[in-house]
Amino acid sequence: MAPMDEIARRYLLLGLRLEHWVPGFVDSYIGPAELAEVVAGEPPTMPMALHDVALNLQELAAALPADEPAQERRRDWFRVQLRAISALARQAAGEEIGYLDLVEQLFDLRVAPVAEEQLAEARRRLDAALPGQGSLGERYEAVTTAARVPPEAVMTAMKASAARFREAARRDFDVPEPEGIDWDVTRDQPWGAEARFKGNGRTLIRVNLDLPQQVGSIAFLASHEAYPGHHLDHITKEQTLLRAAGHGEATLRTMNTPKSLLSEGLATVAREVVMSDFELAAEMRNIARGAGVYANLEAAVPILDARMRLGAAIGNAGILLYERELPVEQVRDYLLETTVQPAELVEHTMRTLQDPIGRTYPFTYTEG
Repeated sequence: MAPMDEIARRYLLLGLRLEHWVPGFVDSYIGPAELAEVVAGEPPTMPMALHDVALNLQELAAALPADEPAQERRRDWFRVQLRAISALARQAAGEEIGYLDLVEQLFDLRVAPVAEEQLAEARRRLDAALPGQGSLGERYEAVTTAARVPPEAVMTAMKASAARFREAARRDFDVPEPEGIDWDVTRDQPWGAEARFKGNGRTLIRVNLDLPQQVGSIAFLASHEAYPGHHLDHITKEQTLLRAAGHGEATLRTMNTPKSLLSEGLATVAREVVMSDFELAAEMRNIARGAGVYANLEAAVPILDARMRLGAAIGNAGILLYERELPVEQVRDYLLETTVQPAELVEHTMRTLQDPIGRTYPFTYTEG
């Protein structure tokens, strides 16, 4: 790999220093150990000083060569990443930034609430797909309960599904070698699963066992976190951006920046890239058989599709909570009514929306 240039080195130090004030900002770091040691051994840099560094680096980035498309993309990448870091530093210093303004500065896009009619159409799709009689909530609960994977079988099912998605991904992508995934479980987290890159082709995927998993969510997480989602994204960028192009900034993966917007967007559509709906239905049957789940999965794919569409309501809930300043109870009621999710999952969503990182993060999925 080519020697790291000055802007990459300073960018890494800036990101590592911001982690002190914004815990969770650094998703993973595989860069030079000496930089992490410098930051660990020094007094915390005050947030406004970090903001000043971000502004200086924006000027340095603007002066980067842009004679080729790859160089221009790198310059623009630094610009939007540093804008997000600047906003996070200013917020850590106590500056009040409106919710929608913050989302725009973090992700380089202006968002608006998803139309309620669009969410109503997703509920109509869900209603049409669900079998049986009774209210929409009752029928959805019956279907998800029947398709629930026992907690003791979740990790086995996840690993088996990821292996099948790996084979599907290898048909369409050049999967770098060597590579592999380390699996672990966790609890009491504001997220359902995470894929933390360890470098040298390996990713640690942790699954939150506090959340109930159904056959459909196992398939979604296997494709989203592993293949061709985050893990394949990690190892491909390690090979192309870091080893081939020598971009040292690629050793730092960050949350709540345009980088995470693109990463989550890619992972959210990952399944569609390598498996058709017909193939996904077969994958769900494989998961069910392996986990000892005996449920009617005839409508599992359209049900999962409708559920994904209803996920946009979480961004609306964030706007209601922070932009319109509605009470927490009203926002909770909105999610219960709009998403048709059981109360335990709505509580988890509310926890995410009240988490410093999680409160803006839902837009990475819907907008990414």
